[in-house]
Amino acid sequence: MPKNRRTSRGKSRISSNFSAQHLLINKQLSKDMIDMAKITPNDTVIDIGAGKGAITFPLAKRAARVIAVENDPVFAEKLLDKMQGVANIRMNRQDFLQFNLPKSPFSVVANIPFSITTPILGKLLDDPAVPLQRAVLIMEKGAAKRFTSVRITNPRILKWRMWFDLRLVRTVSPDHFSPPPKVESAIVTIFRKQSPLVPLHAHARFMALATYILQQPQAPVFAALQGIFTPSQIKHVVKALRLERNQAVSSLNEQQWGELFHSMLRYVDPSRWPKVPKKKMPKIPRAKAPKMPKPKMPKISKPRMLKNPKQKK
Repeated sequence: MPKNRRTSRGKSRISSNFSAQHLLINKQLSKDMIDMAKITPNDTVIDIGAGKGAITFPLAKRAARVIAVENDPVFAEKLLDKMQGVANIRMNRQDFLQFNLPKSPFSVVANIPFSITTPILGKLLDDPAVPLQRAVLIMEKGAAKRFTSVRITNPRILKWRMWFDLRLVRTVSPDHFSPPPKVESAIVTIFRKQSPLVPLHAHARFMALATYILQQPQAPVFAALQGIFTPSQIKHVVKALRLERNQAVSSLNEQQWGELFHSMLRYVDPSRWPKVPKKKMPKIPRAKAPKMPKPKMPKISKPRMLKNPKQKK
């Protein structure tokens, strides 16, 4: 094992890749991703897992403001050194999952860490009130196919797609990274829909519906809708959405899911709606009373029994 080298600042430089990132080394691919994201001189853009800045610095030439988020201490230090004189880059050395997202509109262009792909997308897409406008992300190809599949079996992914268009646009060879990953990668674009299929205030209600219906994704439509819609309502919905009674509920497209949700709100008695889970309030730990030292009781010696003096005869 090579020894850790020390910097001039006296800090230990870790020789290994702390965050296990596969760094992008193809400059043309970085440029292509920025073009796909349609970055303008007015945009705020986040680079998640900025690494050595392969995307960060080209972004700085196009965007008004770039936020580089990097948790690896070695890469973060190198980025800070390279950022000297580049006024529109802000460095955040922290885990992206703990990062506070901007409250004003922003975009993301990034080669994200494969190990936390789903949590990253969850942070960006779970709450449609987050003002993400566009994202172009490199991720593991299997995850990319799962997020963009025509058949939707996961209610969380379905909810994302009510507000955002997700597209797998191209496969990326392992040769474009250092070290090269053992799996193929892909570029996924995410664009906010101009006309969301579900209103913002109803996203929790929609999630409850999707979770209920997709309990068995391969169930036929008529069976999946039972318990919410009455038999006559199911017949009406199947006809209005141009569905087959026995087709798998996972085959519904995003537009049909939107229409199904609005049909529930309009025609179904609220008592039959799937319940929205209550938000769990964080537990507030009770303050423990300080332990008081037990008072030391003075030892009480047992009284000695006086022996009767022997009587002289």
